[in-house]
Amino acid sequence: MWRSPFGVRSAFMVSIRSTARFLGHVGRDLLGTFRARIRRTYDWVVYGTDEVVVGVDVFPFAETMTGVGWYEWNLLAALDRRDDGLRYNLYAHTFLAPGEQPPPIPGTRKMRLRTHQVPDGFLFPLGFSMWVLRRLVEPLLCILDGNDVLFAANFFPPRRQRFFGRRLVVTVHDLAFAVEPEMVAPETLSELQSQFPDALRRSERIIAVSAATAGDLVEHFGVAPGRIHTIHEGLDPHFFQVAEQVQRDDSLPDDYLLYVSTIEPRKNFLGVLRAFALMAEWGYEGKLVVAGRWGWRTESIKAEWEASPVRNRIVHLDYVARDRMASVYSQARALLFPSWIEGFGLPILESMACGTPVVTSGRSAMPEVAGPAGVYVDPESAHGIATGAASLIEDADHHARLQALGRDRARRFSWDGAATATANVFRRAAGQRADGPDEYRV
Repeated sequence: MWRSPFGVRSAFMVSIRSTARFLGHVGRDLLGTFRARIRRTYDWVVYGTDEVVVGVDVFPFAETMTGVGWYEWNLLAALDRRDDGLRYNLYAHTFLAPGEQPPPIPGTRKMRLRTHQVPDGFLFPLGFSMWVLRRLVEPLLCILDGNDVLFAANFFPPRRQRFFGRRLVVTVHDLAFAVEPEMVAPETLSELQSQFPDALRRSERIIAVSAATAGDLVEHFGVAPGRIHTIHEGLDPHFFQVAEQVQRDDSLPDDYLLYVSTIEPRKNFLGVLRAFALMAEWGYEGKLVVAGRWGWRTESIKAEWEASPVRNRIVHLDYVARDRMASVYSQARALLFPSWIEGFGLPILESMACGTPVVTSGRSAMPEVAGPAGVYVDPESAHGIATGAASLIEDADHHARLQALGRDRARRFSWDGAATATANVFRRAAGQRADGPDEYRV
């Protein structure tokens, strides 16, 4: 097919203009970032300004979020609501290929996610250009940001971000990989064993999401207690708002017990399965609803599930979107959450907020979350788990009392409280005075 040379020339000129415009934006960003860095240094030296700038990895927001992702999302949203002189640079990929979307962010008042989109028809080879932009230009921009603190919300910062801040603050969610390494997937275990000790050594401050995790840090890694700040997680207000006006989900069974978590050894699904089989023997006619994806080392779990006499009474929902979870929690008789180890246990908090009592382990961080509203069992005893669940089904007054206790306890967990303590940890890490609490325990 014949093409006019004028059309080819026109397309080439469009590519030149779009490429020049893109490179101009990047150049202005580099220059502006350098000037801002000089101005901040000048203001600090001359005027003693107390602004603190925190860099934060937000790559988890680009994926289907689970517990740690929601922890970071809700914490940043609460930090964004505060007026405290802190600013946040959020880091995912600065340079996006044509058609690539940036991750969502939880706030814009105090948070900035820098992005530059490579245009369609970019004049230079795309693969090589993206390599140069992401490996060379992107780190330069992030280092020039001059963050006082780099916040790693998930144990350690990505290797490429480790120089994006003068001081490091990490959040430690649990130490299952150190306490019970056989419960952790090999690739996750290898990564934690190779990177976590170095992150601990380099951290100015360490946030533990429970006193149980803080104790494990002291016991297993010899961390000085003065470096650790226990800051409990909060409750997503969505669960209270939705639970108060939740509409019945007719796709769910009329009567069921609930399991919410990834199906993997650490979460003790086999204990739940065996307890449910016992309850069926005792006359319970409801079902077991499982809300969670398959994890690792599941061969024996699948085999026992298939061989179980109650396999036809188990409803597997796989991953459940957050908007639907309030209905799933609210319609259940009880949540069965007898994990072997937990750093916090958000499903406990979410279930209590929705008015569903919780049967959980009397170890690790779980009693910190459930408090007087939990039914505590030995995770090694299927009979104990079954007995705990049966007590809620057979005794309506007991069930109602724990419903009320659970709702009251869940209301005490606030992301605003967690954000206040976390902001003060950032200030202390930056070498500044913090006038408020740097811990938050319910």
